Amino acid sequence: MIRICVDIGNSRLKSAIDDGNSLQAIETFAWHDVFLNEVLDKLWLSALNGRVPTSIHVSNVAGDKLLPNLDAWCCATWGLRAIPMRSRASFKGLVNGYQEPGKLGVDRWAALIGARELYKGPLCVIDSGTATTVDVINADGVFVGGAILPGIYTMRRSLAKYTAALFAADGQIMPFGDNTASGIAGGTGYALVGGVERLIQEAENLLGSVTTVVTGGEANVLKSLITKELELNPMLVLHGVKADADALDIEALEDNSRCSPELLAQRYPK
Repeated sequence: MIRICVDIGNSRLKSAIDDGNSLQAIETFAWHDVFLNEVLDKLWLSALNGRVPTSIHVSNVAGDKLLPNLDAWCCATWGLRAIPMRSRASFKGLVNGYQEPGKLGVDRWAALIGARELYKGPLCVIDSGTATTVDVINADGVFVGGAILPGIYTMRRSLAKYTAALFAADGQIMPFGDNTASGIAGGTGYALVGGVERLIQEAENLLGSVTTVVTGGEANVLKSLITKELELNPMLVLHGVKADADALDIEALEDNSRCSPELLAQRYPK
């Protein structure tokens, strides 16, 4: 059995090959303004090295911006369509405490599942990228709630939009910069780190000792600056996608992975 697990985020696509034993990471890429079929031809087919997946499983927070093209490519290449993951009320002892469980972002749900599969006890799960989410699971496996913050580069883009052309993508993050680029980098970096560290403390106030797991494109910044102990896991969401795929009913899987004639006709999507 070979499966592909996919995490379509707001700006990047992560994926991995699931061979039944472990996840083998495939190169991550920014999906905006790319010819998707060319990128998947290069990355996925190269990583598979002639192997054909039995199914493709996707956590998708980008709506219809990318998934239809991904479906069309998978249909043209293997006669399979991607199976989207959904947020649910519960999963293997993990209880979704959101007021409306189905409205919890599926990437957050996948990260919670992945954390619950890999770590024990109360958990603080942080996914830091375009947006940063800080979610908490208690010792009984109940997701009690979370917070959503802008990511570092999102804050920088906001400064660029609402001030006189202040935008610094690559300034060095330091407490007090001696130039505008470093001042913006330090201000946005420490704003995120300060907010996240305070939320970790609130999780500890609520639950006692917690294991804090961080993933996402800005995870390394948090890991380098936060004073509290963190577990860094770049593939946390994909672990959740894999666990969800493991639990799917085989017959339902076969029904949902068939390609429609319309998708099969879209051999080279734009």
